[in-house]
Amino acid sequence: MKFLMSLALAASASLCGLFAGAAHAAELKTLRVSIIPIIDAAPLIVARKLGFFEQEGLQVDTSPTAGGAVGIPAVIGGSVDITFGNVVSTMLAAGQGLPVRVIAPATNFPDSPTVSVLIGRKADSWQKPSDFEGKAIGVNTRNGINWLYARAWVKARGGDPEKVTYREVPFPQLADAIKRKQIDAGITGEPFKTAFLRDPELAIVGSPFIEVQPGMDVGQYVTTADFVEKNPEVVAKFARALRKGITWFNDNRTNPQLHEIVAEFTRLPVATVSEIKLQPLPMNVNVEQIQKTTEVMRAHGMLQAPLDAAKFIAPVARGN
Repeated sequence: MKFLMSLALAASASLCGLFAGAAHAAELKTLRVSIIPIIDAAPLIVARKLGFFEQEGLQVDTSPTAGGAVGIPAVIGGSVDITFGNVVSTMLAAGQGLPVRVIAPATNFPDSPTVSVLIGRKADSWQKPSDFEGKAIGVNTRNGINWLYARAWVKARGGDPEKVTYREVPFPQLADAIKRKQIDAGITGEPFKTAFLRDPELAIVGSPFIEVQPGMDVGQYVTTADFVEKNPEVVAKFARALRKGITWFNDNRTNPQLHEIVAEFTRLPVATVSEIKLQPLPMNVNVEQIQKTTEVMRAHGMLQAPLDAAKFIAPVARGN
């Protein structure tokens, strides 16, 4: 009899635990977030794995995307709540009258060194302006940040960006595309840069972002004006939890635990990730740098009129 009583009590306790867990899960607000599987998104993965979002009452479900040029339409269309977007795609959407709002920082490029570079075949010459004409540069998406700064870099070096072909190639496939001569060079960032440069046939051709706009604010988390207006507390909680993830990332750049987290979501070997010199990521969005980017966009025909970037950046993204 005592044995049966013990079993009943154990079963009851187990069921209570299940119900409590289910109730806890029901209490969490689910956010659908689109990200690119690159190191810049690591703080968000960290915040999820270490429970920072859960502490704020949020459950973050992520889905991969090729870049902001794809993520922004997903946000506008309502298939995701928030997307990791590059500044060019976001400001392009703003210039087209779409109701985008930047709500949190993601990544920037310090003056030097930069994690994002243009890689090409070591045997090729990219010195004279005429060297660029008739060549093909790989970018992850057209009309995105890499596309724009590839053009701006060609122009800064004295070439004619209109005489260069820009082809869409996913980051993981850039090295193969270069070696097979499907493209002549391609812009890539970490964690792929370190892996690609192990190949003796490949070399860094240039650093488009540093050469064109040192210190630029590259990526941010973006949602819609309607979402911000209807969910101000949710947005504040998301930004707060993400900043905890950024702080942990910045404080643990040599920590094997971080390397394992990055390796898991980028699908790279831990040994490769551990070789990367991880750069600290920003805590706030730099409005001045975003404004500078809109000027580069105008110079290359992406914006037809001046754009006040500050109007599209929520106060929470600036740390206010």
